[in-house]
Amino acid sequence: MTPYWAVYDAFLSKTLEDEWGDWMEDEVETDMRQLLESAIPHFKFPRVSLERDDEGFINELGSEEIQILAAYMKCEWLNRSIMTWENVKPLYEERDFSQANLLDKLKSTLEAELTHAARLEGFYYRSIKGRSYSYSNLAGGN
Repeated sequence: MTPYWAVYDAFLSKTLEDEWGDWMEDEVETDMRQLLESAIPHFKFPRVSLERDDEGFINELGSEEIQILAAYMKCEWLNRSIMTWENVKPLYEERDFSQANLLDKLKSTLEAELTHAARLEGFYYRSIKGRSYSYSNLAGGN
């Protein structure tokens, strides 16, 4: 079994945000769980079942699975941070679209994070236990 906090800790190490500093512990856990649940559908073909209960993942996740989930959690958190009404509202109020440049740069940051998470997932699919998959087996080779 892998507790949720194993993934949450990996996610928190990827952010510098103190968003949760003034929150109650149960509020932080609820928010982390929502970010995790949003991240899980991005991880298309994990080698380990991502079945979970109230305590965590039923199966033992390896560090690769944990890091991929944490990377997708970061993408979900970043998307939520970027797409706040505070950031989007000036686009509808001002004739000067200076805020549009900021929003464009923030979206580029999110796209870079999504690319990074997808790259981690791609490496994961092409290797097993840190070793590259022997594609010659698919062609009947040894």
